[in-house]
Amino acid sequence: MRFAVIGIDHRHVYDLIGGLLDAGAECAGYDPATTDPKVAAGIAERFPRIAPVERRRLIEDPAIDLVVTAAVPSDRAAIAVEAMWHGKDVLADKPGLTTFEQLAAVRQTVRETGRIFSICFSERLLTRASTLATQLAMDGAIGEVIHVTGLGPHRLNRALRPAWFFDPVNYGGILVDIASHQIDQFLFYTGCADANVVSSAVGHFGAPDIPA
Repeated sequence: MRFAVIGIDHRHVYDLIGGLLDAGAECAGYDPATTDPKVAAGIAERFPRIAPVERRRLIEDPAIDLVVTAAVPSDRAAIAVEAMWHGKDVLADKPGLTTFEQLAAVRQTVRETGRIFSICFSERLLTRASTLATQLAMDGAIGEVIHVTGLGPHRLNRALRPAWFFDPVNYGGILVDIASHQIDQFLFYTGCADANVVSSAVGHFGAPDIPA
């Protein structure tokens, strides 16, 4: 499998690239455009053999099977739709999209192209604790899972983050960005295909100069 990286705005891209390389995939290159030069520098340091390649060349290359994206969250759906229409499957960092309109567009594109749109929920797929919890649940070690509690605090890391991290239009809001992890875990551990959100709330704590 050959994959390309379009959207290097979040550090999760390191895990996506590394995981695919470890699985035996070949990286055809990455689009160097980014809102965070530190992430681009990190890719060059961690993966020196992967070359920057102009985005259009990657999208139009018929030998590329998969597009990986860790772009600004609000941009991921558009990248995915374009990639699927060019015959490529998509692996997106979470959240894969930020609005219901984007969700509808991605679903329609999947139906019409037959391509795969997938999201890497790193808290379940890339942490040892979650890997163990998955194994215990699948083996029946704790019986039937009837309740899941998820706690998802997140470090502020304000000095390391570009401005889009603090704009809900770009990251989708805290429930989309962070609570999507807990929703994914709830569905997976309980074996449910769907669920209803019956209550939700948000609050503002700290950073008084960033009211959003």
